[in-house]
Amino acid sequence: MTRTEERLRDAFQGAAETIRPGSLTPLTVPSRGRARARARRSWGVPVVVAGALGLILVGTSLLGGRMSPRPAAGPRILAGAPDHVLAIRDGRALVEDGAGHAIARISGEHYEAVAGTGDGRVFFLATASGKNTHTFYRVTLAANGTPSSPEMVRTDDPVQMDSGLGKPERFAANRDGSKLALVGANGGRSEITLIDVRTGGQHSMEEVGRALPATSATWAPDNRTLGYIAEGKDGRPPALYLLDTNTDRLTPRLLRSATMPDDALINVFVVDPDGTTLTAQVQGAKHGPRDDADYRLVRLSATTGRPTGWTARLPSDSFFVKPDTTGRHFLQIIDGRLGRVDDGRFSWVSRATDYTDAAW
Repeated sequence: MTRTEERLRDAFQGAAETIRPGSLTPLTVPSRGRARARARRSWGVPVVVAGALGLILVGTSLLGGRMSPRPAAGPRILAGAPDHVLAIRDGRALVEDGAGHAIARISGEHYEAVAGTGDGRVFFLATASGKNTHTFYRVTLAANGTPSSPEMVRTDDPVQMDSGLGKPERFAANRDGSKLALVGANGGRSEITLIDVRTGGQHSMEEVGRALPATSATWAPDNRTLGYIAEGKDGRPPALYLLDTNTDRLTPRLLRSATMPDDALINVFVVDPDGTTLTAQVQGAKHGPRDDADYRLVRLSATTGRPTGWTARLPSDSFFVKPDTTGRHFLQIIDGRLGRVDDGRFSWVSRATDYTDAAW
């Protein structure tokens, strides 16, 4: 059985999963899995062209440290993990517990993406209001997971951004919920848009000399520093950048070059809550007759870029990492299925395969 056939088998099995009795009353939750078109990376072209702008790490020795066993099966809820997850499933926004059981449904349809502040209470939802144009809503959860009615985030102008995927795949909210950031492209050039949630003001920065979309928006704990991955100027290799959003003139600072003497790539990264480390999804070099690759979630030093602490083995790539405020728990979506990494160990949350986004 090929890897593709194995994934199709798992998808059909996930679609047949039943939801815990009584958890949906009096709410309605989609129970039918849907086929999800998924852009695949071509090994025949540079990874950045397929939207996987990468930060290349030093050697496989950098992937050392404590490695978790093979991915565990079944949901787990660990002490200190957030109680609730806000998930997007087939266009609907649902509040779920840490094991994937539905608690409540948020009014509205056709949601595309969600970003959380990390406190488990304040979330922002994105919908499409036109081609590459997005509208955002703020939702607050009570202690028991009951959601408030979505409140539209008023903006001075329509918010436009092309992520290359038809939706704001990587938009991020800072820790105090005062700013949103979208990264992608506009008019064929890399662009970053900042939104002041309180005033509706917008500030867009076109990155001249960078034709490929910026990716991997992540806020540092200071509420003002935005991290992202972008192509180097004038076609140079990708690099990790930091941007101070509290200055009048937005000038990104190069944190480090993306070019390293190794074939490992970072697909996406987040700045951890303490600000001293990063957590990155790393794609190793392809191997074997089917061009398989190893995927790991790796904790890195924000200063040196070298691994520090745990390394978690993942079943496949997802271009998706969502942290909580402790830096111990991370959500993953892999082929439409929700998983999590807790203290360096991966486990599946649900067998359903209709997840498109999630945050806690």
